[in-house]
Parts: sequence; C-alpha cells; structure tokens
Amino acid sequence: MSNSDVKSNGSKKAVEEPRSPGGTSNEPDKKPDKEPCSSNAAASCNINIHIKSTGTINIYNCSSPCEPKDRTPKDRGPAKPAGSCLAVPPGRKHKLSREQRLNKWSQGTPVPSALAASTLHTIRRYLLNKTPANALETSSFAILSRMTPEMREVMSCAVSSYDGLPKEQRKQLFDTSLALGDDQPVDPDLLATAVLQELTRRTGLVIFNDPDGLEQERPGQIRVYEPVGEDFFTQVRICRINDLRTANYIPSLTPGDLLPDEVQHDCSSQIVDGTVQVVCQVRTDDCPGHRFNEEVCLRVLDIEAGNSVVLRGVNYFSTDAKVRLTSRPPATVVREVDAHVFGDVTTPVRETVNGESVLINDCRVDDRITFRLPDDLPPAIYEIQVVVPNVTGIASLGPFMISNTEFINVLPASTARFQITAERLGCRKESSPTWAGSDEVGLTFLTIALFPDLTMSEAVSNKFPIFGDVDSAENRTLNRVLFDQQQPIAAVVVTALGHEVDGQDAYDNMITDWKDIFVDLVKDQWKYITAGLSAAGGIAAIAKLGPYAWIAIGIGALVTAGIDLIIALWAPADLIIEDSLGYSTADLTALTSENYPAPSTASYVTAGKITVNPQFVDKIPLQYRVRHDYVDQDEDTRYDITYRINRVA
Repeated sequence: MSNSDVKSNGSKKAVEEPRSPGGTSNEPDKKPDKEPCSSNAAASCNINIHIKSTGTINIYNCSSPCEPKDRTPKDRGPAKPAGSCLAVPPGRKHKLSREQRLNKWSQGTPVPSALAASTLHTIRRYLLNKTPANALETSSFAILSRMTPEMREVMSCAVSSYDGLPKEQRKQLFDTSLALGDDQPVDPDLLATAVLQELTRRTGLVIFNDPDGLEQERPGQIRVYEPVGEDFFTQVRICRINDLRTANYIPSLTPGDLLPDEVQHDCSSQIVDGTVQVVCQVRTDDCPGHRFNEEVCLRVLDIEAGNSVVLRGVNYFSTDAKVRLTSRPPATVVREVDAHVFGDVTTPVRETVNGESVLINDCRVDDRITFRLPDDLPPAIYEIQVVVPNVTGIASLGPFMISNTEFINVLPASTARFQITAERLGCRKESSPTWAGSDEVGLTFLTIALFPDLTMSEAVSNKFPIFGDVDSAENRTLNRVLFDQQQPIAAVVVTALGHEVDGQDAYDNMITDWKDIFVDLVKDQWKYITAGLSAAGGIAAIAKLGPYAWIAIGIGALVTAGIDLIIALWAPADLIIEDSLGYSTADLTALTSENYPAPSTASYVTAGKITVNPQFVDKIPLQYRVRHDYVDQDEDTRYDITYRINRVA
C-alpha cells in the first residue's frame, strides 16, 4: 500500500474509515482527501485509514483518486468511477459494497428490470446534454434538472457503474431491450411493452414459481394406472385452491393439521375486557362445502366474479384441460371455462417403497392450473372440477378424467371503500449494534391500484425524511395514509422500501433528495406506462391467469426492483425493508369484516433477499392491523412496520 497513513490503537481487527463527501478525513493532521497527482499518477493512491474497531477489515486501494492539477470543470458524459459513487461519512458503520448488493439481487431467479434500465438510459442522455426527443424525456429531464453539480457527478458514476458490470449480471438485472444507443430515446410504447413483459414474468414467479409460467403452457406428467375391480381413487386431484389445502389432500390431514384459514368460521362482534373484538367459532355443521372427518366444515373461498383462481394438484397432463363450474341447488348454472396448465416436470413419476416401484400421485406433485371466473357468473356457491382429456392410452378410463369436487363462493364485485395506513416503524435489531452510533433509516412507500377494467392507477408516493439515531428496541411514529380509495378497484399494492443510510445532516439530505429524484422518475415513467398499457387493453392477458392480489404483488416487485437496483449502483445504503402488500377487494372485505376470522400468516422472501414475517396484531369490526417484520440475514437487521386497514364506506 503506497502513500498511505495507517494508524493503530492496538485492536486486533479493523474497519475502513470512510471519507466524508466534503473532501476531508477525520485524521488529526487534517490531510486533504485528494492530493495533487504525482508524475506517476497512474499508480498513486491517497488513503488515510484510522484503525479503531473490532469489526471486519474492508480496505479498498485507490478508493479516492488524486486530483489532476490542470483539471477544469466541463460538461461531459459519464466517466468510469474509481470506488464508490458516494463515500460514507467518517466513523459510520460499514456498508455493503455495490458488488455485494447487486449479487443479492442476482441470486435465485432474477427478472430484469425495465424501470431501472429506462431510468439509467434517460439519465445517460441527460448527462450528455441530449435534447428531449419525446414527452417522456421532456418530463424526465425536468425532474433531473433538480440535480446539483455534485449529484451530476454521482449520476455519472452510477451510469458508469452500470457499464462496468459483468455482461451476464447486466442481463440478469436490467432489461437489455432498453440498452439503447446514446442517440436513441426511450420510447413510451417500447417501455410499456418491456414493463408488460417484466410484469408477466414476475407474476409468473408468484403464481407458478417460474417466470415463464404465464407465457407458456406445459402438461404435467402422466401418473395414472388402470383400475382393477372397485377402485374409487380419484387420479386427477385438486389438492389446493389458492394455496389452501382441500378435503382431498394426500397425505390425509387430521382436524389438528388444519390451519385457521382452511376451516369455516362463524364470527361476530363481542365485548371482551371492555373493548369490541371479533370472536369466531369453528363451524361444525350446515357446511357450505365439505364436512371434514365428520368434525368441522372446510372453508369455501369467497372469490369475486371476473377474478382468477389457482388450482394445484395431480395429473393435469393435458393443456386442453378445462374447469367445470356447477352451481349448487337451487341454481342450475353449468359452465366449462378454458384453463392455463403448467405441469410439474420436476417431481419423479415413480419412487421405490419397500423395494417396489410405485407411482407418485399424491399432493407432493405440484401441477398447476389457472382459470378466470366469467364476469357474468351469477353469485352462488359452485362445485369445481378439473376435466382432463384422456391422453394416457388407457381406454378404460374413458374420454375424459375428472377430478374430485371442491367448492368456491362467487361474489359480486364489491362497492366498499378502504384506507391503508402505515402506523409505526419499529427497530428490533439495528445494524452492527456493537458499533458506536445508531441507524439512519430512509423509508418510501408507493401505492398503485388495479382497476376493474384491468388498467392501473398512477403511483402515489409517501416519502419520509431520514429517521435518525434509531437504536434497537426503539420505535418511530408514521401515521401516514398510504391508500385512500375513491373509486372501484380490483386490487391494490402497497410497496415499502427502507434503506439504512447511516449518515448525518448534509449526508442525510443528499441521500434523501437524490433518492426522491429516483422515486419521482419512476413515478413519472409509470404515467406513460399505464397510458400505453391502457391503450393496449390493460393487463387483461395476465389477469386471465392470475388472481388480482397476486398480480398486484407482481406489480409491487417490479416497482421496488426498479428503484432499489438504481440506488444499489450509487448509494452506500443497505436495503433493510422491502415489501409488496397486495390485496383484492375481497381480501380487504374479509380482513375488515366481522364475518371472517383473522387470516393465518406465512413468511416469504423478497427479490432483494429480505425475509418478511407477517404478525397479526388485532381485528375489530371495520379494522384490521398487522405487523410485518423485516429481516436481513446478511446485515442481521430486524425492523418492522405496523399497517392498519380500515373499511370507510
């Protein structure tokens, strides 16, 4: 290490002492952050490191280049950065490197971001002083004109950071269809097409656990045998409806195995300890669907006409399969609707048990089929069956194989109105708690509604100033309405993004102001995207194949990726909160109604590798509260946000 001044207080481990953006270090001798270049400047470094911590050593040579004596300011395009785009102030906690943050996004099954790619290209053209070529660029350039000279340098660095990424990683994370030449603007129709493709893939991940699930059908494997004698085993089987297990689930369930969501309840408002609460009892007779084990009624899902349903099961081995809907008496409606089949090609067809080869035809198999309830389907309880053409070659099975019978309750479209509020931010475990100092948390919400005609609203943002000095076990009041419904919707998504920026004063302001510019750019692009999709008929093709709430979650993942991937290129800010809360109107009705119990909750992991653990708080008539715990395993942080949903009309 040349031209370095390293001081030690005798500790066994050390952490890099980052530099302040103001150009000076915290060293007592006040050496300048950038010294004039020597004659061999290409090999020269100027690094001041003060070792004083017991944390991990992170030293990056030449992280701050020397300053050429003859440098004069001039307007120019992006230049290749040396080190971070923005340094962490001296004495602050260690941050993940750009490479580490982007590698987290590259894990698993990443879907390239159209919003991040279009935003970066628009910034590139702005930095090159290109004339706005269309309405989208005119609007975006007006937002970018808020940049200070310091931010122009950081943005130049961000674009160069993108250019310097390994080619394969760029393809994984950023939509290459928008990697245009410097003289090519982002066309709104091209952007809308790219976003629709991304949404299709993200929704495919949610519904089929495969980004290609919505774009292609594939049959499941044939797992049938020829019955001999009296054999009543149902070989085509519905194991789950929208992830809830059915009465015909194999291996067989006992009443003690059932989750609260899988059981029918009778609920009412009662005064408990002086307060009104929703109290529920398990229904045991007069079942709307199956009576399970002669003990309890299994739940019949309420689903609005026009929404889609996901069935998971066994032996959906033909893409010509359909779903049969038969209303229960006294209604007499019978419909067969087209379905989209995505078969399980991973689970083996056979296994060896006690030395004998046997079929795997239980609910370990995960064939999936989706179908859309017709808009004009009369409200009623319907029997549902999967009808599969017999392509097995076993003639005795007949021309079609029909599944077990399950039930759904079709509802008319809701006219209710709802509000969603973020009540509180909690810190259960701050980052690097042994380090002197507290977390500085930046928090942003974006809300988008999906309308009944399958168009989307503009994105509504809620930005908070940096919450400074957040320590473990501390809370911050939010009390911000994130969604206030004014017209009929099919679903709504609320996205949450939280970053640990760990700075002070001017640094906080820089991160906040610059992050806000990115959020505003994404919001601005979203206006043109929704207009383009509306002109093309909305997202009807996706809605035919997936429940509204699941599509909303896909929309949320698309937006959060577009913002956080850009931030990862330039800002030393660790992602600590990431979420997409997607609800259909039927979901919101059930959550705020006294006729339904509180739903069970399940953990999930976001694309940015944040583990989300929803925790029920309370439920009273017209109101439901839930806390989402956010865990980053890499940084060992634990934060939470409490949300409140109210029915207001």
